[in-house]
Amino acid sequence: MSRIESDNPRVFEWPVDRTVILTLDLECDYGTAIQSNAYEAATHTPKLRRFLEKYDLPLSCFLQTEVLDQAPEAVEALEQASVPVDFHAHSHTHPHPERADFEYEIDASLERIMDRFSGNPVGYRFPDGAVPPDGYRLLADRELDFSASLFPSWRPGRFDNRDEPIVPHEPEPTLIELPFTPFSSRVRVPISVSYLKVLGRPSQALIGRRPPNVIVFDMHMHDLVTPSTIQSLPRPYRLLYRRNRDQGFAILERFVDDLRTQGYRFATISEVFTRLKVALEDIPANVARE
Repeated sequence: MSRIESDNPRVFEWPVDRTVILTLDLECDYGTAIQSNAYEAATHTPKLRRFLEKYDLPLSCFLQTEVLDQAPEAVEALEQASVPVDFHAHSHTHPHPERADFEYEIDASLERIMDRFSGNPVGYRFPDGAVPPDGYRLLADRELDFSASLFPSWRPGRFDNRDEPIVPHEPEPTLIELPFTPFSSRVRVPISVSYLKVLGRPSQALIGRRPPNVIVFDMHMHDLVTPSTIQSLPRPYRLLYRRNRDQGFAILERFVDDLRTQGYRFATISEVFTRLKVALEDIPANVARE
């Protein structure tokens, strides 16, 4: 899929400083990398809940809504957390982008999210960071509050977004994109559990020394635990996911400790979006500094 087309979207400063937004894609094991959907990793959310409670961390969960049918206990465990957890849409069946009926996926997911959860702004995340050419228009037409889909980086065969903003911006009127955070505007490697596992200690040390001011951080349950479905991955993926395969929670713990030591706070994506909307009421075109 080609890079996202954007006609010079307005870009904005983050409305917060020294802030981390932990986001979870609660979805089928390994996304579209295996042929059929399985939900073994998702059933380990009680372990994630205990981790969040231990460190008093809020979470923003982008929920593939088929999980509500196939592994409802995974969602229930996070709902029962004593820390804030907000839920947003993340497609319904999680198809490969080349086979996706995006309108169906958006509508089915939104219906389930809005029926089950209430009280927060509603965001959407396209699977695999693969925003289709008309994706933002589809979200704007449905009056979504925001998208949190964009990897402003490069993934061979999927997207090349190296020219896209690394800060909040407006790809469609009334729709805000809150992109994943790379190491910097020059080093466009996303900051996530999966990349920290694959790249190892040098990337972890860099976060400890020179973290971005605001970090939209990504993880999946199959980054934190290793389901048996790893055996179904194609060999190249299997080799990648075996790197530091049992270190997901340890890497996440070090990430949290490093940022807390440097004075960072943790917030939900709903909180940050709400603060951005308030700021934009006073400064409608606040140009960002990358």
